[in-house]
Amino acid sequence: MREPGPDKQEAILATALTLFTERGFFGTPTSLISKEAGVATGTLFFYFKTKEDLIDTLYRQVKSEAALAMCRGIEKEKTAQAKLQRLGHNAVAWGIQNPAKMKFMEQFAHSPFVSTSAHEEGMSHFLFLKDLVQDGIKKGEIRTVEPMLLFCMMASAFSGLIASASLAETADERVKIIDEGLDFIWNGMKA
Repeated sequence: MREPGPDKQEAILATALTLFTERGFFGTPTSLISKEAGVATGTLFFYFKTKEDLIDTLYRQVKSEAALAMCRGIEKEKTAQAKLQRLGHNAVAWGIQNPAKMKFMEQFAHSPFVSTSAHEEGMSHFLFLKDLVQDGIKKGEIRTVEPMLLFCMMASAFSGLIASASLAETADERVKIIDEGLDFIWNGMKA
């Protein structure tokens, strides 16, 4: 028996992303995912034992991709503020270019349908943010606050900034929103 190819697995994941963000977990049966992906239901279950396994895989993949995009070039920056600026611009660019993935991350961030291990692995991709905060606190650039609290506040602020920037009608308006948003975030963090 021939195993399905990786392109079928990618088709399943891409279709699941679209359907989960449009219809939610309960509104997306595996039979619909298979049909829309153009694969047999058995092929879906070849790759993913359960719908929860599919959600976990997709969650891990999206979180990893977002983290890689967000941290790009941060190591070149010298100050916590410059790192935050780079991080913010990267986050907004990724979020605007990937609205379905952004929606999926928000939709399933606190979902009981994502396993604890998938949540933990997803969050592990963002440990560089905790390091950024701890380093900024140590250097006196960032106010002394529990790093995980600040990490959560940053995540919410970036999510809101992405949503606002994505609604901008012009490039100039988008730049203004991003700059004002990043200034606001930094002013809440700085020592």
